[in-house]
Amino acid sequence: MKKMDMGILTDTDMKRPRYKLLYALIAALLVIYCFAVLIPVVWIILSGFKNVKELYAVPSSFFPKTIDLGKLSRVWTEMKIYKYYINTFIMAGGATVAACLAGGLAGYSISKLKPRGTGVIFMILFWIMLMPGTLRTVPLYIGFKDVPLIHISLLDTFWPIWIMSASSIFNIILFKNFFDGISGSIIEAAKIDGASAMRIFAKIVMPLSVPVFVTVAIFTFNGQVGQFFWPYLLIKKKELTVLGVQMYTMQSSNYTMDYQMLAILFSILPQLLIFAVFQKKIIGGVSVGAVKG
Repeated sequence: MKKMDMGILTDTDMKRPRYKLLYALIAALLVIYCFAVLIPVVWIILSGFKNVKELYAVPSSFFPKTIDLGKLSRVWTEMKIYKYYINTFIMAGGATVAACLAGGLAGYSISKLKPRGTGVIFMILFWIMLMPGTLRTVPLYIGFKDVPLIHISLLDTFWPIWIMSASSIFNIILFKNFFDGISGSIIEAAKIDGASAMRIFAKIVMPLSVPVFVTVAIFTFNGQVGQFFWPYLLIKKKELTVLGVQMYTMQSSNYTMDYQMLAILFSILPQLLIFAVFQKKIIGGVSVGAVKG
């Protein structure tokens, strides 16, 4: 049997019948959960390769009679999926850069620079994070529609998405908690050598904080690729439509159901690839920036 001393259940525990039963129940629940999650996705993919007659047949079949891989390229070009990919990646890429730079600088200021009132600021940020997101929807929309003081509209641009990503309180707290673990003596030595606060952040703090920057980047990009609500609310220009919004609006289009199914496949493909490539980083990101005792 594989050694389990590093887990919650040890080898000694596994010799007891009740723990064996518990382990079997957990494994069975995980298998059931995996099937519950994967079957709808597999069904969407397989349905996309069916023809319309086969798709609406009663009784319906789970597997298509034939698989025409050429349909993928037809859906890609005819539905112009590439255009929505470009818009989505521009939105997600900008949000990722904004989250890393703004969140990192804010966390660095609270953790290392500690201006006056840092404790109060951190407490206010924490309280705001606990507020339901729905309470901020209307004020944010009004603010983006007519930006205070300068009175310009940011609607029909990606700027509101980038600004909200830059001001993510969760990211700020994540960066702050990680930076707390960096030795203050390194910062003090750099100050004695005449390095400015920004130089210390760029040359010392950032290289030492690659794990938290990678974690924030992955989670931000992955979250923005699947974004729907804010792009749908703020962006009405068709040339700026992103994948999430297009998947919703195509319900009223003339495209057949099989084409729509394959379009959904294209919409979830980036997130599947991100998870496949950065699986260890995503799982490890749960502990990055954890509050230290």
